[in-house]
Amino acid sequence: MNKLIILESLARALESWVRNASAAQLWQVHRSGGLGASIEADDEVVRVRIDLGGPRDALCELGKTDGRLPVTEAFLGNRDATWNAPPAQGTDARAQWFLSNELAQEHARQYLMAEVGARRDLLARCVDDWTARQGAAQ
Repeated sequence: MNKLIILESLARALESWVRNASAAQLWQVHRSGGLGASIEADDEVVRVRIDLGGPRDALCELGKTDGRLPVTEAFLGNRDATWNAPPAQGTDARAQWFLSNELAQEHARQYLMAEVGARRDLLARCVDDWTARQGAAQ
């Protein structure tokens, strides 16, 4: 199977995961990383599944910011509809704010999408590692 085809399948699977991830999943990735890929390929078909919290691979650091979201201003999510900075880093209030704030989640999705595009080196390393495991298994 062509490495480029597998790489593109991996990128599409990651993009799909980012679009469909729950708020809790996004928060977990931004806080501590943990994405991984399960790749199956034969001569004609490539199947890629993105997992969170599974076996660690080259993708595990993708999107990890220790909870420091790339949000300069974000809606607090209360009924007062005011703009403000998010709660302090490392607090439970920060997690609750993120989980209830669609704007922060959208910014997190945009950041992860940009990471998928910019960190092709991690995706390539993931495919290389998979290819090496396949060669060792034969």
